[in-house]
Amino acid sequence: METILNITAIAAFAVITVLASVLATTNRRARAAIITLGVLGIVAASINAYLTKAGTDAAQMERRAIRVKMAEFIKEGLALTRRCANESEPPPTEEADEWAARTESFLRTNLDESYVARFRSSSGLPLWATSINSAPHRKLSTGIHVRLARLNQFLEELSK
Repeated sequence: METILNITAIAAFAVITVLASVLATTNRRARAAIITLGVLGIVAASINAYLTKAGTDAAQMERRAIRVKMAEFIKEGLALTRRCANESEPPPTEEADEWAARTESFLRTNLDESYVARFRSSSGLPLWATSINSAPHRKLSTGIHVRLARLNQFLEELSK
């Protein structure tokens, strides 16, 4: 849409310049001034189009980097849920807390505090069942599962 607006602006400057120069044929200074202003308008619109495109590309690259990092957090979280399923070992509580803290710091820095609040909340998520019998393992696994569901939501939102 912005590209169409920039092309329209350039075309409008060109048309105005041509019309004004035809109408100002009797005064050379006026004609030269009108042509100069028209050319400057075309150059300004072209520069604006370039800068708009560059800004869009940079924003897309930044969103991609955020999505890639979130995917890394998801991989780590999945590994933690697999460890939770092994009830013969202690639940990886410290590692899970560290993972959650790093993920929250990333969300706060690269998105905003609202993502941290949603990351912590299970509101609106479907219920989840597990076959883990050990209460500490099950509780930790459920908490990680909620956070993974949120990260997947964030990925989906940022992919649009």
